Amino acid sequence: MIINPGEINLDEALKICQETLKKAREEDFMPLTVTVVDVAGVVRATLAEEGSGPTRAHVAYAKASTCLAFGASSNTLRSVLEDQPRLDKAFTGMQMLAGGNLIPTPGGLLIQKDGKNIGAIGVSGDRSDQDEICAIAGIEAAGLTVGHSSAS
Repeated sequence: MIINPGEINLDEALKICQETLKKAREEDFMPLTVTVVDVAGVVRATLAEEGSGPTRAHVAYAKASTCLAFGASSNTLRSVLEDQPRLDKAFTGMQMLAGGNLIPTPGGLLIQKDGKNIGAIGVSGDRSDQDEICAIAGIEAAGLTVGHSSAS
């Protein structure tokens, strides 16, 4: 078996998911779904709390996918689109090409280790800003670094 050292491993992904949901319970947020993907976009772990909606896993994956596609957090991408509305049509085209798996709202972050991107997280279920709070907590609790833009 070949293992790419630049990818997030299963233990790290599960820890991030568990800690993300733990933060949601501490803050009494709505039920969440969290997805962690490696740098190739392969799902390493997805956890959904009881009461999380049926489309939440797809939204969580799309937020993580957005980070990989643009090399930035989904929140950063949202800011770019708000600052440059002329990019709206281009982004819509990219969404179509990606099968709808791009969502420019908070809750998607790059995951970094030793200065390199090793994956991304997407969280869905509450207000997007609260999703992002939980994602940050999950990444940090796993001893990894939150990425808002690509590592060099």
